[in-house]
Amino acid sequence: MTSIPPAEKVGAVVPAAGGGERLPGPVAKQFRDLGGAPLLHRTLWRLAEEGRVGCIALVLPASEVASFEPPAGLPVPVLPVAGGSERQYSVVNGLSALPPEVEWVIVHDGARPLLPPGLVEACLAGALETGAAIAALPVSDTVKRAGMGDFIEATVPRGDLWLAQTPQVSRRDLLERSFALAAADGFEGTDEAALLEAMGIRVRLIPGSKFNIKITTPEDLEMAEAYLTHPEAAAPLITGDGTQTSQTAQAQTARAGAPPVIIREDR
Repeated sequence: MTSIPPAEKVGAVVPAAGGGERLPGPVAKQFRDLGGAPLLHRTLWRLAEEGRVGCIALVLPASEVASFEPPAGLPVPVLPVAGGSERQYSVVNGLSALPPEVEWVIVHDGARPLLPPGLVEACLAGALETGAAIAALPVSDTVKRAGMGDFIEATVPRGDLWLAQTPQVSRRDLLERSFALAAADGFEGTDEAALLEAMGIRVRLIPGSKFNIKITTPEDLEMAEAYLTHPEAAAPLITGDGTQTSQTAQAQTARAGAPPVIIREDR
């Protein structure tokens, strides 16, 4: 049975070059304070702490590359690189920055700072069969398709619908080939899985977490802040067998100078 690749064979690409237009403020959303530490620092810690990643290519606005400083004590090197005009091109730039020994790539949104412990490992394990896997959630709400004038046109069966998250894991050679084919065809996907699908790769779905939110709006930021600064508000994140506080999350928040956070242990 194929085993999960060692950390030195795994690199992460963290796209964080967007302007965050839906979260206005004095600084871009990836640099906003979240529980006493920059949001992006929390994302980097969550990726690095479990020991599954050997390096991180961090894709930033071009104006931030030279001045960016990773969080002190981060156990893996961070390679800052300038982003492109769209996410797809930003990930290509990050992929190109990874060292040649990296054979597996984890793409994780810079604006997802509440990455649950164990999800990176689960996605790596899930990708072993076909070369690709993503975190995702089955759709639980009723889905409506809108017609003209924002009136309901149809109710969409939800039984086989999932909401894509990150991390998204793939073999490096497959991901590079998918980007090359997309460029040749003029195809733009909203995530890496879409490019792999277009190439005929079967991408496994790994159950993610509803708390693995992407910070997009002021409400998202407030919710993440509540989880980090008020443990009692994080009660839904407690595992089903009792009040279990993640040691990984405790260590991270201690370094960031923020109160502890109770986190769901997804396995």
